[in-house]
Amino acid sequence: MKINFQKNITKKQLLSNSVSNLLNDVEKFLSKELYVNNTYKIVAAVSGGIDSTVLLDILYQISKKIGFTLSIAHFNHKLRGEASEKDEDFVRSLAKHYGLEFYYSSGKVKEYSQKNALSIETAARTLRYNFFEKTTRTIKADLIATAHTSDDNIETFFINLFRGSGLTGLSGIPKVRQLIKNVRIFRPLISFQKNELINYSKVRNLVWREDESNDWVEYTRNKVRHKLIPFIENEFNPSFKEQLNRVTKFLQGADEFIDTFIDDYYQSIVDVSEENKVILKIAKLNTFNEYLQGEIISQMLKRNFELHQINFLQIDRILDLKHSESGKICEVNKFITCYKDRNQLIFTKNFTPLKIEKIIEKVSETTIGNFILKLEVTNSQKVKFTEEKNIEYFDFDKLPLSFTIRNWQEGDDFYPLGMIGKKKISDFLIDTKVSNFDKNFVYVLSTKNDIVWVMGHQINNKFKVTKVTSKVLKATILPKS
Repeated sequence: MKINFQKNITKKQLLSNSVSNLLNDVEKFLSKELYVNNTYKIVAAVSGGIDSTVLLDILYQISKKIGFTLSIAHFNHKLRGEASEKDEDFVRSLAKHYGLEFYYSSGKVKEYSQKNALSIETAARTLRYNFFEKTTRTIKADLIATAHTSDDNIETFFINLFRGSGLTGLSGIPKVRQLIKNVRIFRPLISFQKNELINYSKVRNLVWREDESNDWVEYTRNKVRHKLIPFIENEFNPSFKEQLNRVTKFLQGADEFIDTFIDDYYQSIVDVSEENKVILKIAKLNTFNEYLQGEIISQMLKRNFELHQINFLQIDRILDLKHSESGKICEVNKFITCYKDRNQLIFTKNFTPLKIEKIIEKVSETTIGNFILKLEVTNSQKVKFTEEKNIEYFDFDKLPLSFTIRNWQEGDDFYPLGMIGKKKISDFLIDTKVSNFDKNFVYVLSTKNDIVWVMGHQINNKFKVTKVTSKVLKATILPKS
């Protein structure tokens, strides 16, 4: 597609309200609300469609006035064959036309959606935003702009309504939010309707790519766009968009207020001190009504697991665990599990327990799943006993030349350190308050006849270091880098 429009806006074009209204509004937002100056680096996310082409042109005009550095980011979803490649070529040509740096990447959205049990739209968004994060981090950008309009905001409201989303989802698309540390994503066109962008593009003589997938009604967003919204406009209220946008602004204000309220109590309820776990104290959670409990859980999942959308059904299932017996499990989604452990709700990423039975040498370094077991010889003078359960010491001469590392089994027993009698590992784990869920991840180091070490928990008294020990085997569990 030939790009023949002038990159610099003319005085005649500036006289048009269709142009001046958008330019003035976005410039005011950048300077008065985001405090953008000539040191800023801003990335424009450009698909090649009309919305993002208008966004790019507006930011380019303002960049010449304020002096910030502007660049372009494009993600090729590989969903439309040759058309996707032409989109990429077009955006590359736009970057050349404006004289801007061009950053791009691509991803196999269909494969990713199937592998992770996601819709095409969700998979595309995930890969696209991963690219945005990587790009802004690499070039040390301050802001990235997307071309969402008020029409997108209305569509998002309905999509989230049908999903059973809470207040955050029904608040629509925020105008500004944190993308990663030191980088914010902003939507300067979120107050404008699509037809206003069309009018701007006509005055500026812009060209863009048409995405035929916008007409594919098998996508939820397109069903809302082409069927639901026209039906509401025709049958109920032709100006309902303006009213609904006012409602989402009100909901955003309420959502921000609740977030601030929750922040005051968050740390007293949510414990993130343990690796790969988030713990919610049920007694503290119960001091709030059920709605706020759900909002606290939503905030926790957003902050610690990057789960930005959770529906009422998921929240209800989690809250039901409070009244269940200890050990009851609820899958939040494919990647996150919540379980009740006595007076706590514990959230963890889904790690599949390893089923292992592997023979290892007495002195060795072995990678097993996401950890490394290091066995090395040292002398008794270098032994430093601490409360660190991932480092233990054994009498070298009491041990055989090899061990088996395996999952613990019902019926396993050993002599816990400091005890004379045997104890079943199952009883030991109960006594030491290891949750039913965490029991799946307990492994043992064993000989033919004995459990030498319940790894990460306790050693066998038979193999402890004593005053007469001269040679010591040091065992260390290390995280896999």
